[in-house]
Amino acid sequence: MNLLRGLATAQLPCAEADPAMIDRLRILEAAGQVEALIPPARADFDDRLRQDAATMVSITPTGRKTPAADAPPEEPSRFIGTRRRSGE
Repeated sequence: MNLLRGLATAQLPCAEADPAMIDRLRILEAAGQVEALIPPARADFDDRLRQDAATMVSITPTGRKTPAADAPPEEPSRFIGTRRRSGE
């Protein structure tokens, strides 16, 4: 829920390239908390999976009603947005 709290203060839309953060966005999207454009992972020429950046579009009304979104932060959010992986 710290991610949801961080998103509540972020300038949206924004991009996120960290695969771990994208996995968290998938969870929030599946729960109906956010709207995000998350491209599917794809196999590259060397058969390694690549994940393109996701675009965080908005927090849904359900996400805004989540108590954790309005709670005081327990720890700083790692969400910065517009992060890119090295080599891209």
